[in-house]
Amino acid sequence: MKIKKYIVREMQEAMRLIKEDMGPDAVIIGSYRLPRKSIFDFFRPPQLEVTAALDELPAAPAPAELPPGRPPGAEPPATREVVTAGMFAPPSTTPPEVRRTRREEAIRLEADVLKMHDPAQALPAGEKIPEFTLGTPTGQEENNSFSFNTILKQQEEAMMDGDVLERWRRRLLDMEVMEGVVENLLRGLEVNDTTGDGEDFLLLQIKGRLASLVEDVYSARDHSGKIYAFIGPTGVGKTTTLAKLATRQALFDQKKIALIAVYSHRFGVVEELKFYGQTIGVPVEVVMTPAELASAVEAHQDKEAVFVDTEGISCRNASELLKLKGFMDALPPSRRIFLVLSATTRNRDLLHMAREFARVGYSEFIFTKLDETLTRGGALNLIHQMRRPLAYVTNGQNVPDDIAGITPRRLAALLLEGGENNVGAGFRG
Repeated sequence: MKIKKYIVREMQEAMRLIKEDMGPDAVIIGSYRLPRKSIFDFFRPPQLEVTAALDELPAAPAPAELPPGRPPGAEPPATREVVTAGMFAPPSTTPPEVRRTRREEAIRLEADVLKMHDPAQALPAGEKIPEFTLGTPTGQEENNSFSFNTILKQQEEAMMDGDVLERWRRRLLDMEVMEGVVENLLRGLEVNDTTGDGEDFLLLQIKGRLASLVEDVYSARDHSGKIYAFIGPTGVGKTTTLAKLATRQALFDQKKIALIAVYSHRFGVVEELKFYGQTIGVPVEVVMTPAELASAVEAHQDKEAVFVDTEGISCRNASELLKLKGFMDALPPSRRIFLVLSATTRNRDLLHMAREFARVGYSEFIFTKLDETLTRGGALNLIHQMRRPLAYVTNGQNVPDDIAGITPRRLAALLLEGGENNVGAGFRG
């Protein structure tokens, strides 16, 4: 038996290749939809692995020598094989009963395949398998071709329909959403594809389930604080994010604000904040100790909002974390401390940073650089693991644009629909 595999985009292509390579007697014995291994695979057509088989006939024996006196090229009587409908008959050395048994087994196999895909096409009870002669009549060949095409079409439809729920599971896992969170989102969901809208119906259910999953975290947060402090690792965009929010409140909301920079020895950190302060016309102060920070905040009690910028530190530096905690403890209770993280960071590292910075104390998350990654499951994992809301996301360097507030429904849209193009449109503070 000859077996061959084909990697194709659609079943019609497999049918054509199988017929060209192996002939009309080949039978499909298996088909498999290749899984998508990355998010980029969702933008290419699906690929199928189709396995076909052909029962090869034994080779014909070597021709016997011609008897004496027979001219070359003459045919022996009653030994010529008949060619019918473009198909060579089996060699005469194979007994007729053996050939008939092979043909009956092939028909039974085809009937079993048809029964598997469509029970209505199985042989009725009591009906005998038709007798076959050496030649295959033209009408029978057409019937075989029809059955072959029917099998391929049914296999293609079954694979292309697939399991909608399983596709969403793989999609969420590809976004690095933790497996436990994925199971919570998909458990008990209904798949109703009678109208052809199964995927859309499931998407609505998942969006609702996701919003409900984080609703309690968002409902518990406090919006009343007027002190905005920004902490996090180096290079995630804390100062730029602070400038976006401060500029919006100063220029768009016409609020009185002040900027405070916790002094660091890194060159240019304080200068950057001073530049933003001069641009929007608000005071900027620099402090070096927790006591100075408390005094500066006290001096700006008349302001509607005070923004505090801090130096980026490594979450593995315990002494720097304790030092930063001393500054945060100097702030009054009416404060909102944002842990700023980059969306390009691996999920495992995000969770590690969130746990380590919890020693300092923070109330909310901010995700930056959303435009630099397609993997956004880390945001949902942080909310679920740390029980703190994602307050804002940013997707660029433009000040005061490229930032948006996040609600449970907007979070669902951002993760499930790729809503990065909506960031900045319809800002919510």
